[in-house]
Amino acid sequence: MSLYKFDEVLNDLMDYFILGDPDYLLQYKTENNLPDDLLTEFTTEETGDQVVEQGVMVPMIGIENHPYTVYFNLSVQTPELLKPENELQHQRDGYCLKVVNGRIYLYTIPYLRNFTTPTVEVLKKFKNATIELPNGWYTVSVLAGLTKQLTEIETVSGEIKQFESMEPTFEFVLKPSTEKPDYTADFNYQFKVEV
Repeated sequence: MSLYKFDEVLNDLMDYFILGDPDYLLQYKTENNLPDDLLTEFTTEETGDQVVEQGVMVPMIGIENHPYTVYFNLSVQTPELLKPENELQHQRDGYCLKVVNGRIYLYTIPYLRNFTTPTVEVLKKFKNATIELPNGWYTVSVLAGLTKQLTEIETVSGEIKQFESMEPTFEFVLKPSTEKPDYTADFNYQFKVEV
């Protein structure tokens, strides 16, 4: 499968999403003698910039508090947010990501406050948007906007009704790379989706 979809992904009331291999971030933290409180470390020291430029994680800021539809797109087809029925609001290229443990997750910033082995285990058990990926380097394009989604609701009488609505969406287009891609993105870019 080359397109993965997740519904109702929440940002834990913080304006950040993080994409990456949390086991690799834990390994990076240990190898570089970083404190358990990576949130303070990354926001007050240059290590936050370094960890992004080295492909350990892809941070996205300015995330509004909505439930999001999330796509991981590994295909060569047109991304969902570039299809005519959808509304692209942001498209940013130039991110790189290294996968070391065969899986990536989209997770939220509170996990960084006490980034330890037990925290990572909780992160991996929680209902996150996650996919398996072969280890190696990837280029990442981040798209955000609104996609047309079909929603089902049950009426008082028990009848199921379907309706279409435009839902806030993130799409990650991931392409394998034989070597570390150049990091050219702006990690201060705000991914605010207007609904």
